[in-house]
Amino acid sequence: MGRLTAGPGPPHHRVKGPTAVTSTTPWTWAYEGYDPAAQRLRESLCTLGNGYFATRGALPECTADEVHYPGTYVAGCYNRLTSTVAGRQVENEDMVNLPNWLPLRFRPAGGDWLTPDGTPVLEHHQTLHLEAGLLERRTRYRLGEHDTLHVRQLRLVHMADPHLAALRTEFTLESGTADLEVEAALDGGVTNSGVPRYRDLNGRHLTHVHTGTDAPDTVWLRCRTTTSDIRIGLASRLTADAPVVCAHDHLRAGQRVRLALSPGHTAVVDKTVALHTSRDQAISDPLQAALDRVGSAPRFDELLRSHRTAWGQLWRRAQLEVPGEAGSILRLHLFHVLQTLSPHTADLDVGVPARGLHGEAYRGHVFWDELFVLPYLNLHFPRSPGRCSTTATGAWNGPPRRPARSAGAAPCTRGRAAATAARRPSSSISTRARALAARPQPPPAARRLRRGVQRVAVLRGQR
Repeated sequence: MGRLTAGPGPPHHRVKGPTAVTSTTPWTWAYEGYDPAAQRLRESLCTLGNGYFATRGALPECTADEVHYPGTYVAGCYNRLTSTVAGRQVENEDMVNLPNWLPLRFRPAGGDWLTPDGTPVLEHHQTLHLEAGLLERRTRYRLGEHDTLHVRQLRLVHMADPHLAALRTEFTLESGTADLEVEAALDGGVTNSGVPRYRDLNGRHLTHVHTGTDAPDTVWLRCRTTTSDIRIGLASRLTADAPVVCAHDHLRAGQRVRLALSPGHTAVVDKTVALHTSRDQAISDPLQAALDRVGSAPRFDELLRSHRTAWGQLWRRAQLEVPGEAGSILRLHLFHVLQTLSPHTADLDVGVPARGLHGEAYRGHVFWDELFVLPYLNLHFPRSPGRCSTTATGAWNGPPRRPARSAGAAPCTRGRAAATAARRPSSSISTRARALAARPQPPPAARRLRRGVQRVAVLRGQR
């Protein structure tokens, strides 16, 4: 891989590494250089999730545009809207892009907000740590003629507590002194607009967006979906070595902090977020649940330790030892399967979207993809928390599912037949798949794996 260089041209082209990924170790997936044309793919592959919700790997200082698309999706959170297309009324159901918890932007005091699309970038590295479920980012921004700002971020979507996510940002000024303004936010002005071919469809699924302050370091946002009436509550806690000031804009719950930077000193800003919806069990109000959870959440270092522990326990059961490049690619695929179908999926009435919880392609609908993960999950998680048998989710089975709710709120089995998806039980799958999944005691491990592969081949041929 060549060294990164700065050269003439538009700011967002001044540093450009290869578009292909370089897996530096068997457990990392690393990109070097900032390439606008590759950002959408990188954001998808760097998605972090825990089976309950997932967030795309977009840069927190960037907003949704043709280059970037931050998106957060909760398993089973769908909504129906009617659009006018070529003079006809068309109804579509989508997995909803929920309020964006990522925003955290920064700038020299009184200057412009720094982004890789508008500021000279000297270096940019993005690394997905598969073993720890962690996304690391390092960027060096040029400030003026002589100063350089180094930004390092660590992001997690907590695997032990499915309602928590956290973002640590470290700022280091390499020379000189400067004041840095930092603004964090919860953004409720998002729409479903990540797939170009769907942009003629109505994508505004959220309504009744309200924001507020709960404590000097904590802000909140609540809203609901327009037709399925799923209520959503988010709370964000910002921690820094400077006073935090709340500043709410329309549809945004904001917090600001001013950092005094000096050479060699690293200023740290931690953002901890809790997310609940009205589909969650044993809560009365999603917003209050989010406020309670973020208020009792430990600091970032402790969150990171418990998150690593949860992923370690998961990998001990899920890991497949395959050497070389094939092993790295397989681990990446397994990583994303485990982020879509984790132990937290067990009691959820959800399906397996064709693109997981990673974006809006296929509008989050469920087809036959769940059948292709059944052999693997049955092999590695036969009793956790129960056998993965007759669930249409292809996840970790729980008790028999109730029939899906109303058409506007049906949270699973989307996309096969819109007329019947909301009527049939969520545990309904084909007779062949049910018979294959419900076999009592499978043969030894090697034969189980071989038969699983054979089953997938048969089912793929009938798809």
